[in-house]
Order: sequence, then structure tokens, then C-alpha cells
Amino acid sequence: MNIDFAPVPFAEIVDALRRHVASLPSPIDSFLEAHILASRHYRIEIDGAAAGRCAIHGESLITQFALDAAHRRHGQIAFQGVRRRENVHAAFVPTCDEFFLAHAIDDYRQIERQAYFFQALQDTPAPTGDIHVRHASVDDLPAIHAGSGSFFDTLEANLEQGRLYITECAGAPVGFGIVERSDLYPDVASIGMYTVEAARQSGVGTATIRALIAECRQAGLRPVAGCWSYNHRSKQTLEAAGMVSASRLLRISY
Repeated sequence: MNIDFAPVPFAEIVDALRRHVASLPSPIDSFLEAHILASRHYRIEIDGAAAGRCAIHGESLITQFALDAAHRRHGQIAFQGVRRRENVHAAFVPTCDEFFLAHAIDDYRQIERQAYFFQALQDTPAPTGDIHVRHASVDDLPAIHAGSGSFFDTLEANLEQGRLYITECAGAPVGFGIVERSDLYPDVASIGMYTVEAARQSGVGTATIRALIAECRQAGLRPVAGCWSYNHRSKQTLEAAGMVSASRLLRISY
């Protein structure tokens, strides 16, 4: 049996990738999605026939591994071949991707919890009280710069694309939010928030997330979120806002 790996342009595999993530029991967030989109993609060929695909980010991190049903019996051998590509020494694996996860843990050196993936409950309450969330405008740029530091990547671009929100209390900015529409799901958006230091532990983060959930639902989008496994306060904020985590992102090293 011969297993080969043929580099392919993203456009060649994007439809298969979208079908794959749609089949998973939990959606992934924008952090993992960005790594997948920035990866080098390969078509896996077994005895000359197209059998599946994989992706490697930064020459060292496996971000995708999938085989068609007719070829899944060759999963272990194929995954060993993926590990010999480029300079692979780790994998980003969402626990909701059972086939990828099963093969990634067959022969590992270390498993680290990277992040939680969250989804919103159907009965998530709307924000209440004196805290208000609105779309950010260009006029808010100085306040966002001053209040969020380096939290937002490509701040100006996100603002221009209408992704940013500002949370106010008594007319003063106390927090910021972001809604990033997925490139892989037609109906998913990742949400996130940042609370200015002086306003933390006062309900600002919870109100921001609840407002972003409402924004997504009004646009017909399913809101998802992620937070680092060590960020206990963010986890508590997302849970307080009515989000639940049934999936994790693991970093598996070899």
C-alpha cells in the first residue's frame, strides 16, 4: 500500500472542509479556524486514489486530519505519514472531532488543554441594567486603544468591518466586544469581550457577552466563543452569560 501527500490549494479542499466541520457535534471557534485557514493543505492519496486530507500550520502543527469512509481502516498508517510531513511535532485537536482525536492520541508525548469551546444556550437572557452595548464607530478608536491595550488584533480593520462593539455605563466605556463571522460555517460567529481593568467583576463582561449573543441571533447566527484553559475568569463570565462548553481544544505533542 502506498500513501502519498499532495499539496493542494485551499480552494480545492474548502468544500470538503466545510462539510466536515458542519458534521462535528460542536462548532469550532475563530482561533482554531484561523490556524486551519493559514495551514498548508494536503490531499491524502492511497494507492493512487484520493482518500482524505490533512493540514499543517507553520510546518509543525497538524490542524486537520480526515479520511473518507472507505479508507478509514488505514487511519493509523496515514496519520503516521502526516507526522513525518514538514517538521511536525504537535497537533491542535478539537475533542469534538472523534476520528482526528483517536489517531492523534495513539502515540503522544504530552497532552495539554489549550482552550474551551463554548456555545450559547437557547434561553440565554438578554442584558439588563444600566450597562449598554452598541456598535463601535471610528470615533471610539481612541477609547478602544486606551481601554483594551493589545487585546484586539488588526483593530482598525475589525472596526472598518463592523465587528467591534463598545460597552458603556453612565456614558463611559467600560468594555469592548467583537463578533467574527466564520469563513467555514455559513451560520456561526465567534464572540469575545474585554473589560477595562477598573470595571472588572462588576457584570460588564457578562452583559457584553449577552448583548453579543443577542446581536448574533438577530442576524441569524449561532454564537460561539473560546477561552484559554487557564483563564478561569473568562470561563466564569461566559458561563454566567449563558454559554456552555461541551468541547475542548487540545495541544498534543510528539
